[in-house]
Amino acid sequence: MPHSSPLEEHTSQKLEKVKALVDDSLKPFLVEVWLKANKMHPHHAVEIHLKTPSFDLHAHHEGVDMYVVVDQTIDKIIHLLIKEKEKTLDRQHKITTEKRKFVDGGL
Repeated sequence: MPHSSPLEEHTSQKLEKVKALVDDSLKPFLVEVWLKANKMHPHHAVEIHLKTPSFDLHAHHEGVDMYVVVDQTIDKIIHLLIKEKEKTLDRQHKITTEKRKFVDGGL
């Protein structure tokens, strides 16, 4: 499948959702997108790597329609990003209890 401007625009437009989710604490960030089209049969693959100072995420999806595969892969990376941000918030907002104080080093 040759490079096409509509596919590039579609991918860029969908990546704006990812950009909106990345806050200042995760900047600078890098998004690598690989669109792999198969010439022999209609089976395409998309890989996305999201790299931030805190973590690296990877999503991969394959299918027949390249536009659908792009959408599904970006949805996966958004889900992973939200999950990672929630884990980070949970680590930052640990509740300090008497048991936690005892386990961490005594009273």
